[in-house]
Amino acid sequence: MKTTDKKLLEFYMLGFNNELNGSSSVLPNDTLITKAYTIGANHAVLGDDVRSFDYLTDYELLKIIRG
Repeated sequence: MKTTDKKLLEFYMLGFNNELNGSSSVLPNDTLITKAYTIGANHAVLGDDVRSFDYLTDYELLKIIRG
């Protein structure tokens, strides 16, 4: 089953928000979803030091996730 761009962005934001809130989520067994979630969590932390992470477009985020 193909993981949609919308689903990847949802899990990116979930990871981002969970990191900021100090919470976690159970993830489906899907490599790309896990990657999107992890990148989101990392960007939440790194965004304080590297502001450019905060300004990435959806297209740029998907390129990073799928890359």
